[in-house]
Amino acid sequence: MAPTMTEGPYRDLGSGFARLTGAEGLRRSPRKIRSVEDALFELLRNSRDAKASNIYVASTLRARRYRTLVVIDDGRGIPETHKHLVFEPGVTTRHLEPGQNENGLHGAGLSLYHIKNASLQAEVLSASSPTAIKAVFDTRTLPEKSLQSNARPSKTNLPATLARFAKQTATALRLYHASPARILARLLKNRIILPRQDTRHLRGVAWGIGLELSSRTVQRVISGEVLAADEVIAGVEEGTAVTTASSGRAVRRNGSGGPILSIGDEDLAEITAVLRRAARSSYLDLAGLDVEKRPGELVLRAHIHEPEEEYE
Repeated sequence: MAPTMTEGPYRDLGSGFARLTGAEGLRRSPRKIRSVEDALFELLRNSRDAKASNIYVASTLRARRYRTLVVIDDGRGIPETHKHLVFEPGVTTRHLEPGQNENGLHGAGLSLYHIKNASLQAEVLSASSPTAIKAVFDTRTLPEKSLQSNARPSKTNLPATLARFAKQTATALRLYHASPARILARLLKNRIILPRQDTRHLRGVAWGIGLELSSRTVQRVISGEVLAADEVIAGVEEGTAVTTASSGRAVRRNGSGGPILSIGDEDLAEITAVLRRAARSSYLDLAGLDVEKRPGELVLRAHIHEPEEEYE
């Protein structure tokens, strides 16, 4: 009698991919996606496992309900033949050398199936150079933890998720989070996308990786009017002051004396309007303006944040 062939713990799919089967697939299956933050964390981990050095996250919120995440990285990419396959259950590139984290064993790509199921839309827009994955979530069915908090003007908790991920990552990895316009500016600055003055061409490239921007916005990016996204600092939430001066410390010069300048409501409104226009030119918003009057000094402290709703 011929020997019975038994199936191993995985099935080879080619190009370094495999589908985990049976008990092994269940053992390595990541935890269920319970929030938008969970989905972002898994997408970040997926990029890190693909040996990315830079990860760029563009996020928008539509109608205060639909959260879009576009995660772009410079990792080793996905073969065009496999970019739909990666969303199927058990598909991974680390079937022989699984990673380890606080939730146990995992393999790169295993969470994409769960993200697909938790989202309204999930797709690989660009398979490589760079790799771009887009996911859209309905926050009424997949909650966003930050929507229940009024702790900060911009209620999104996503920057804190990136900061936590950066803190837990030992490798030299640069993370960026901002609006699509600011992410495009950063991609150009880091030469992930080659700079071109052709607005139509650059807009096509941007849309191809999930950055759905108008021609006007792309032109503003080209002209340098839009600030490039800042790097996320490990363990530091957005809105926390970080001193980057060569001295390594903040310096405050207190006035030793002098007159106290009074500003009326009308003048303050004009100053606020100027600062708000300046913020909006970089796709930021002004949450408020504090005025501190001291002898010989007038201190204006503007509170800036990225609006959750995209606008033109």
